Amino acid sequence: MDVLNTTGGECLAAPVKDKSGRDILAVVLQYTFAVGPRGAVELDPEGEPPRLVDTYWGKDPLTSSIRHPGQLFEHKPGTDVILLGHAVPRGSVSHVDVSLRVGPVQKTVRAHGLRVFQKGSLGGIAPGPALRMHEPVPLIYELAWGGADYADPERPVAEPRNYVGRGVARDPRTLVGTPAPQLESLEGPTVPASFGALHRHWEPRVRFAGTYDEPWQETKMPLLPDDFDDRYNVGPAADQWSQAPLRGTEPFEIVGATPEGTWAFQLPRLAPGFASVIQGTRVEHRTHLDGILIDADLRRVELLFRAAVPLPRKYEMLEHVLVFEKRVT
Repeated sequence: MDVLNTTGGECLAAPVKDKSGRDILAVVLQYTFAVGPRGAVELDPEGEPPRLVDTYWGKDPLTSSIRHPGQLFEHKPGTDVILLGHAVPRGSVSHVDVSLRVGPVQKTVRAHGLRVFQKGSLGGIAPGPALRMHEPVPLIYELAWGGADYADPERPVAEPRNYVGRGVARDPRTLVGTPAPQLESLEGPTVPASFGALHRHWEPRVRFAGTYDEPWQETKMPLLPDDFDDRYNVGPAADQWSQAPLRGTEPFEIVGATPEGTWAFQLPRLAPGFASVIQGTRVEHRTHLDGILIDADLRRVELLFRAAVPLPRKYEMLEHVLVFEKRVT
C-alpha cells in the first residue's frame, strides 16, 4: 500500500481494526514548525514522522510519565494541546506561573523551587516553603501531586490521576523531609498539574476504555468493546482538549516556559487532504487537526492530522493513498 505524500509534513500509515473488526488503514500526517523567540515561523525540514508508540521521560514506563504520545489509532475527536518544556525563572524567584493559551484551551500551572514536606503547625503534613529557583523546573508529572505507595501490597494506595507523582502515602508522616510537589494546580494542592499526556490507565482516560468483562471475552475479544469511546485517544487532561477541532491558526501564547517570559506566535493555515484509490476509484476521507504538541525547549510545534481509510478485503485492491494539500483561499 503506497502512500503518496506531497505535503510539507511527514506521514505514517498502519493497519488497525475498528470496534466492528473492520480493517482500517490509519494514516497520520505530522507537520513540524520551527518557531523563533519573537514568533517567526517556518516549516522545519528536519521534523520527525508521527510516532507509533508512546515515548517516556524515563527508562521505566511504570515509573515515568509520557513524553510523546503514540499515534497508532483510527480516530481522535476534537483537538488536544500538549506542552513540553521547563518553567524558566526570571530573576530571583521561588515560583513561576506557566500558562498555555490557544483557542479555548487556557491553563496555568505554578512551578515552585525545591521544597520538602514538613509537619504543619496545626498538625498534618504539608509542603514547606520553596527555595529560590536556581534552574528551570521540568514540566513533568513526576514533579506534580500524585504517586503510589505499595509498602503494604495488600492495601496499596495511589492517585489514579497520576501514579508517578509525589505526595501519596498510606502514612503521611513518612513524607516528612522528602521532596514535595514542585508543580501545583491553581485549583488546589492535591490536583495533579502538568501539561503532558496521561497514561492510558490513568484517570480520566481509563474511563473511556470500555468494559472488558466476561461477555466481552466471550463475544468480542480481542476487538475493542462496544462501549469504547474515542476520547480514550485524547492524550492530555480535559482542560487541554477542545471538543470543537481547532484550525491551527489561532494565536498561541506560552508564558513562563522560555527565557524571554512570553512566547507568542501564529501558524499558517493548513488544509491537508487524504484520498484512497481502489481499483481506479478515488475516495476522499475526512480529517481535522486532532493534536498539537508544543516543545518550548526545542522551539518546535507539531500539528497532527489523520484519516481512517477502510481497507478492501484484498489489500492489493488498494492502489495507493494520497496525502496532499488543498488550495487555501
